[in-house]
Amino acid sequence: MKKEDLTLSVARRLLHLLEGGKVIYSNFPYFLGVELAEEGILTAASRRGSFRLLNAQGLRMFLAQNYDIQDLEQWIEVKTRETEVSRSEQVTRAGNSKLRKSHVFKGFLVNSYAPIHATLQEETFVISPPLGTSFFIEDYEHFRIPSEVVVVGMENSENFQQIRKLQYLFPNLQVLFVSRYPYSADLRTWLQSIPNRYIHFGDFDLAGINIFLNEFYTHLGVRAEFFIPEDIEQRLQSGNRLLYEKQCRYRLMNVSDERLKRLIEMIHHYRRGYEQEGYIR
Repeated sequence: MKKEDLTLSVARRLLHLLEGGKVIYSNFPYFLGVELAEEGILTAASRRGSFRLLNAQGLRMFLAQNYDIQDLEQWIEVKTRETEVSRSEQVTRAGNSKLRKSHVFKGFLVNSYAPIHATLQEETFVISPPLGTSFFIEDYEHFRIPSEVVVVGMENSENFQQIRKLQYLFPNLQVLFVSRYPYSADLRTWLQSIPNRYIHFGDFDLAGINIFLNEFYTHLGVRAEFFIPEDIEQRLQSGNRLLYEKQCRYRLMNVSDERLKRLIEMIHHYRRGYEQEGYIR
């Protein structure tokens, strides 16, 4: 099963397992069941042929590493809404709700507080959205920017809307801010096609680091880096303790980027996380 083949029905069955339920073999993809069983995540639950969950944290890590799903419950909610919107549009156009579901939003948002000359379909244009607006790049396969421009990925919509209040964090850099549609791989696919440096601006907690590692660093290597402000230790000291306590399933994650080890040590030491919105000023 490829990542893009994970269906809502399978995702819901996985959630049912996480909630303590059982799933009949015939209602589960054979090769996914075999793989999860080999990983020690699932086991046979009865002679009638059903699975039960052995390792909840292992399942969540498996989903993050293989399907870029960091929060299964939220993924199901988003995909359910996307499916409902897509069917509604298709019914309006064709009167047939059983047409194949389309990708509702293809592409990603871009913004900049200084003009950036880019090309689309080999035609030059300037990225300089007026205050309170941004551009949506749909044909990202043919979208290019100068190699010296640093791409900064914003995981929070409020930060993306307030980039002018974050300018002080990126002195002497020509920056293009980008924001992806939830669970879309379009941004990452574009980043893989260009040579530019990528900085991931996420929450300073274990979940935020896990997103970066599994969705960007794994695919881009050292060209991708997690944004770590100079004063992050001071901010973590008075950060959000509940944020840390809710993310226990990430405490044993594999940290493949050595540059993050010190930040993770601080998060564990202070037992707190810090949300990115705190840097808006």
